[in-house]
Amino acid sequence: MFHVEPPKEAICLARPKDHLVTQALFEVWLDPHTKIAQTHPRPAVEQLANYYLSEEYISHGNQGASILDKIYAIVQKGMFAQKKKWGTPYLSAKKTYLDFGCGTGALVDYLQKNGWDAHGVEPSDKARSVLSNPKIVNSLENLPEKQFDIIALWHVLEHLPEPMETLRQLMGLLSTNGKLFIAVPNYKSWDANHYNDFWAAYDVPRHLWHFSYEGLNQLAQALNLKIVLKKGLFFDALYVAYLSEKHKGRACPLLRGVIKGLFSNVKALFTGEYSSLLVVLEKIN
Repeated sequence: MFHVEPPKEAICLARPKDHLVTQALFEVWLDPHTKIAQTHPRPAVEQLANYYLSEEYISHGNQGASILDKIYAIVQKGMFAQKKKWGTPYLSAKKTYLDFGCGTGALVDYLQKNGWDAHGVEPSDKARSVLSNPKIVNSLENLPEKQFDIIALWHVLEHLPEPMETLRQLMGLLSTNGKLFIAVPNYKSWDANHYNDFWAAYDVPRHLWHFSYEGLNQLAQALNLKIVLKKGLFFDALYVAYLSEKHKGRACPLLRGVIKGLFSNVKALFTGEYSSLLVVLEKIN
């Protein structure tokens, strides 16, 4: 399902630039069979960390004092409450939760304060040092031996060099009725088609893979999983559109981004193609 090189029949979706670090050009090639696209050329695994070395990489940094930082912090807190609400119906009495690729661990910290037995995995030393939570470790091997009601990958799957192998490892940590939460950008959304090469959610080469609902569904089937819930992530469209406007060098990118993001969300009400998708998966018995 996942190839190091694009298959011969692959279709080029876009030719985006790494706007964050190198300004280098990449290509996004879609496998028409799996409906999963990949970044080409693909950086070597040992080089990937170099593409995250930016103060603007917000998921791994402290929040600043700008107006945008304050807005981001407010939205983030609201999303923490929403994620808690989405997860609550799937919890057992133990309330075990794993945030895989948890960044600074702010969500883990929030859920712990709300009575969850929340843990995190984050390989970045810089990210883990922000909150220094003892329940956040650098690898799956360093987790305590337990089963989790929920394992979540919030905008993480697209970063993984070996997603199938990682997902199989995570499935081994799920409790009997455990659920996988996976959120990814959707290359079939209105804003993806509107911005094309400038769509910020391509985020090459940090995003090695690019998904649609069809691709996620095929991935689930290959792993003997089924999707039990699908949702759109409303605020992602606004933020992605704002960054895309910046990539295009447009004036008033925040205002333009909010308008375009709202329009993308309205379109998605009819098409189901939100800028970012959340799917909840469970094992097929």
